[in-house]
Amino acid sequence: KKRGDLFMMSQLPKVGQNLRRLRNSLGLSLDEASKLTGVSKAMLGQIERGESSPTISTLWKISSGLKVNFISLLDDNRNQLVLVKKDEIHPIKEENGKMIIYPIFPFDSKNGIDVFLVELYPDCSHVSAIHKNVLEEMILVSEGTLTIQVEQEVYELNKGDSLKFGGGLNHIYMNKGNEKVLFHNIEIYK
Repeated sequence: KKRGDLFMMSQLPKVGQNLRRLRNSLGLSLDEASKLTGVSKAMLGQIERGESSPTISTLWKISSGLKVNFISLLDDNRNQLVLVKKDEIHPIKEENGKMIIYPIFPFDSKNGIDVFLVELYPDCSHVSAIHKNVLEEMILVSEGTLTIQVEQEVYELNKGDSLKFGGGLNHIYMNKGNEKVLFHNIEIYK
């Protein structure tokens, strides 16, 4: 089974540029960044040059290893007022298109959060990477029933339900129903 769809670099052209800028701002060589992230030096170089499209799992490894927020790899929009229209966001597709992630509000150093809108289609199960640089995650369900496993506990969240847990905990998002699940994922960074 394919673990996830690749980012399309034509849709997200800033990933490589942002990675290079972040790595340089931290004063790291590709070799040092590779050791911190667990992503090969060759792969990091290919991403920076726009020759490789990283998966979301690879981007999580990079953001965790460099101790930077996930969204900083995707965009660098830091306006005071931001109007977001879902139809204008380039979604991230995982699990063969059964999980669609919309980066709503990019990380801002003033508030230290990322906000995503997530669509989870029937029979989708997504094992999320552990986020060592995320203090807390908050899930707010706005449509359908989300099944989420955090460590060994399983929770059924219906429309209007919310759950908050530590970002360093193992967690799995599941849609066991017949309808689409829609939820917001808010990540608060350390």
